[in-house]
Order: sequence, then structure tokens, then C-alpha cells
Amino acid sequence: MYNTIYPNYVGTYTGIRTNQQRRQQVDDEKTSQSSQQAENDAQQASKGRNNDRQDAYFPNGEKVSIDYSRRQIGIEQVLKDFRNTANAIGTPDEIKKEVGQYLSIIETQAQKEVPNSQLIQANLKTASQILDQYITKTLKKPSNVVENWVDALFLQKIDYKMQAIEAAQVEQPQTLTEAETSAESPVKNEEQNGIYVPSDAMLKRLFLQAKKYSLTDKTEQALYAFQTAMDYAQEIGDLQSCAMIHFEQAKLYDGKNQLNEALANYNSAIQKTSDNNIKAKAHLNMGKIYDDYIKFAPAVDHYCAAVSYSGESDNLPLQSKALSDLAQIHAERYDKSNSISFMTMADTIADETKNSRIKGFISAKNAQSCETLNEKARALNYHGKAAGAFNEEDDKENLARQYQAAAKIMMTYGNFAKAKSLLSKAFVAAQATDNMMLKSQISSQIANI
Repeated sequence: MYNTIYPNYVGTYTGIRTNQQRRQQVDDEKTSQSSQQAENDAQQASKGRNNDRQDAYFPNGEKVSIDYSRRQIGIEQVLKDFRNTANAIGTPDEIKKEVGQYLSIIETQAQKEVPNSQLIQANLKTASQILDQYITKTLKKPSNVVENWVDALFLQKIDYKMQAIEAAQVEQPQTLTEAETSAESPVKNEEQNGIYVPSDAMLKRLFLQAKKYSLTDKTEQALYAFQTAMDYAQEIGDLQSCAMIHFEQAKLYDGKNQLNEALANYNSAIQKTSDNNIKAKAHLNMGKIYDDYIKFAPAVDHYCAAVSYSGESDNLPLQSKALSDLAQIHAERYDKSNSISFMTMADTIADETKNSRIKGFISAKNAQSCETLNEKARALNYHGKAAGAFNEEDDKENLARQYQAAAKIMMTYGNFAKAKSLLSKAFVAAQATDNMMLKSQISSQIANI
């Protein structure tokens, strides 16, 4: 609905950082050189260069190319990945036992002073074929997904001498319960909100297992499981599932602060999906990464893309969030005109959601942007609106924080009576929460007036 309504320089999104004229209008002459450098770096990341954070262009702007072909993969890591793959596809115990016999031969050989690499490769190949036979039988169609993964490993440098023997195998994942796959499950909620979940039975099982790992903060297991799902999705030609898996992988890398990997996977999700919701979320998260590292031009580009794609998919909550992010990033540059314009649109769209919680968070964020701009009266209005929305939601903690923030502004006006009144309301709201620190902080502020 609002995806083509932007203040001044912002037009409908047409691609990742291709509208040079819009960028020049966004940046002043003093920052144009650094913004161009940020753009170039971002393009390198979006091409899928998997650089480590410390060797990339974050946070100092420098970048160093890493030749991953020179790195060695330890055989113990290969075995761990293989077992995780077997777990992720739900291999029956009798087949896992058979595969385990070949893996034990590999472990014995890898502990020798000079391991026989050909013997290790042969046993790993056989174990992969056994797993593929299970997949083939389950799906009733040929599968070489595990064998292809092993073949890809052999193209890399492997250290066949084991450095550390794992004390125990990776734990067997539990089956998703009926409650976890119900309408209240995070994965199902995403599906209901328009986010794609695979329809292929085997792929859906792999995806849901990986998603469960990610939801329980088992990041490494989740990444292994998602990669297994990715390999299978590529085998059956399901690009939409590949895009969704890239998006999930990106969120995991983002959480680990492996930002180049996150950016590359977000970009792959954008390129492979036809789902505008996924595109919008990926652009929003990419914008946040650049925003955090003060890369203004690419951050603005991605936030604008998020506004556009969320408008196409009628995702009003996400659209209002992206607009409030645009307001905030412009406020930080003291661009009052554009910041207020974005705030106004974010506020209008949040109201259209008819969701008090969304309206509360957008108003609260707009209030923060106003404070950055020293727009105190406008900030007070937004804090008041946020307080009303959080009160409707019975969110006492956020209600208390809005009263607290408004009181702080009143003290800058010298209106200590009003500030104390607001803090008293904040304290009453905080009393209904378990946040002892917040209660103590408000109580101390009241005592100091």
C-alpha cells in the first residue's frame, strides 16, 4: 500500500545498490567517499565471499581476501559432520549402527602416526552410500546427496590425522512433538504469516529438525542440519526451499557475528526466492548489519528495499519497522526533515495494523529518534502514544519505561513536579513486574528529585 510513497529521494526499490543517483542525494559530499567504499564492500559480500569478521571490512573498513582452499579440515570435524547428517535425516538405529562400523574404522586409522588417506576415503564413501540408500528407499527415488557431499569434501584439504577423539557422539535429536508442530509453533507461525515451509515430506522433516535446533540455541547442530536440508533441496531442484534455508542460515551467522557469512546468505535468499516477505526480512536484517557498523548508504538501500517488498506483500508490521529504522538512521545524522517524514509514515502504518504492541514499539522508537533530534515536544507525544498502546497490551514493563523516559524530558524543561508525577506512574507500573533493577532505578530517581 505504501511501498511507493517515500520522502524526496527514495523511490521504489529496483535492485541491490544500483540507483547511484539516489545514493548521491542521500549522502553529502563529506561522506560520499566512505559510502562508496562501503557499497563496494557490500557487493563483495553479496557475491558470497566468506571472510571472517576480523579479516573483513568490519568494523574499520579494511578487507582482506582469504583463500579458503588453503585451510585444512580435520578428520574429527568430518566425522562429527557425518554423524550430524545421519541424525538430521532421521536414520534408523540399525542403519546408524552399520554406518558406525565404517566410521570406527576411520577413527582407528586416523589415530595412526601416518593415516592411510585412501582407506579413510573409501570407508567414508561407503558410509555415505549407505545413507543415500536409506534416503532413496524412503523417498522412492534415487538420491546421492550424502555421497555428493563427501565428494565435495575430498576436493578440499583434509587433515587425516585425528587431533582429538570425541568423548561421545552427537546426541540423537528428539522428534518434534505434536505441540511443537501445532499452530502455536514458531515454524508453523512463520508458515501462517506467509513464510515458506517445504512441502516435500523429506525436506520438510529436515527443515523442521534444523529449525528446532536453532530455536533451542544449538547453533552448530542447526547449521549442519540446514546444510543437509540445503543439499537435498538442491538435489530435487527446490529453489524456494534453498532460499528459505539461506535465510535461516543467515540469521544463525548473524547471531554469531559472522557478518560476511550472514550477508552472503541473506543475499542468496533474496536472489533465489519469489516470496516478498523473505526478501523484505532479509533486506531489513542486512540493513541492520550495515547500520550497526555505520555504513550509511548500503543501510539505507536495504531499509528502503525492505519497505518496498513488505509493501508488496502487505506486511504492515515489517514495513513500519523498516520505516522507523530509516527514521532513526537519519536522526543519527541530524537529518530532521527526512527523519520526521519516515517517522510519520511508520506511525501511520503501525496504526493500520490495529495491533497495540506494534503501535507501542514503533511509537517508542520514534520517540527515541525525536530525542536524538532534540525534538522534545514531539518525543513526549510519541512516549505518550507508546504508553497508551502498552497499557492496552497490559505490558507493564514497557509502560513504566515510557513514563520514565517522559519524566527525563520533563526534567530538562525544569518541570520537576511533572517529572515526579510521571516517575510515580512508572513505579506503579514497574511494581507489577519482576524487574527488580527497574523498580530500584525508578525509586532512586524519585528520591533524587
